[in-house]
Amino acid sequence: MAAHAWRPTDLRPLTAADRVPWARLLATCFDRSPDQMEALLAWFHAGFPLVTMGAWDGDRLVAQYNCRLLELRLPGLSAPLPAGMGLNMAVDPSYRGRGLLDLVATPVHEEITRRGCVAGVGFSSAGGLDVTRASRHYAYEVLGPMVSLAVPVARRRYPRALDVAPAWPEGPMRLDVPHDDLVRYAVTPESLRHRFGQHPFRRYAYAVRRGGKGSIDGLVVYRPSTLRGIPGVSLLAAYGEDLPGLLGGFASAIRASRRHLVHLVVSPASPLRGAAAAIGPVLKAPSTRNPYHLIARALAADAPRSLFALERWDAAGGDIL
Repeated sequence: MAAHAWRPTDLRPLTAADRVPWARLLATCFDRSPDQMEALLAWFHAGFPLVTMGAWDGDRLVAQYNCRLLELRLPGLSAPLPAGMGLNMAVDPSYRGRGLLDLVATPVHEEITRRGCVAGVGFSSAGGLDVTRASRHYAYEVLGPMVSLAVPVARRRYPRALDVAPAWPEGPMRLDVPHDDLVRYAVTPESLRHRFGQHPFRRYAYAVRRGGKGSIDGLVVYRPSTLRGIPGVSLLAAYGEDLPGLLGGFASAIRASRRHLVHLVVSPASPLRGAAAAIGPVLKAPSTRNPYHLIARALAADAPRSLFALERWDAAGGDIL
């Protein structure tokens, strides 16, 4: 039988009960172990509302599309707007070229539209862009690439060093949301704790600024790394007012640990890019992997146009799940 004539024996939403074949498919497609992918699926279900669809060949899951429901903060709107982010779209290598991505993604997009999502948004690796552009129904616009930057920790006077810790910082946390003309993912202290502090196999470190009564009003998320043999850190995210001052205190802290380079991946217009100058000279860096691109798809006729302009986005490496 010709490949294009094949159809799945079953097409249905996936649940936690499907975790073993689900994890097996993800492990095959993303070069991870099934145990890691089972843990990742448990983490997804614990922290995010999900809308899913899987295609089966007998008892073998051969394609899946999994969409996280989230909220976006947009300029000029007092309340965030609901949207969806596709996570780890996957088609078994033996079943590619049969239109399975469209088959599993279409009902997911129909369902999140029914739930009021105005858009699908997310990130795509360079390899995923070929699939995005080739699909007739997936219909995401490629907004443009994230930017990879390296910042030497300069020999200069920085603000007082932030407190650093290898575990999620305890205590009340208030991270003020900027009021500007940029689009960003809405976050809360609880969602940040799940994203970074409870990830099943990635380990992050934290630098915090504490205000009155010990409450946290500034947070930097990072992990130790090296870039071309130089010990440094990968900066995943920073939240709070006065980003330059926050990053200056962060630089003071990591310099004390003999790390001399900060690597970050950001959207071109992210305020984090400009604030990084408080650490040292900001240089374009070769990415250690294929660059991620921001992508978006309208799900409602009145989806704000700012969602589809790369220069309106504030995103950083920590937003990529």
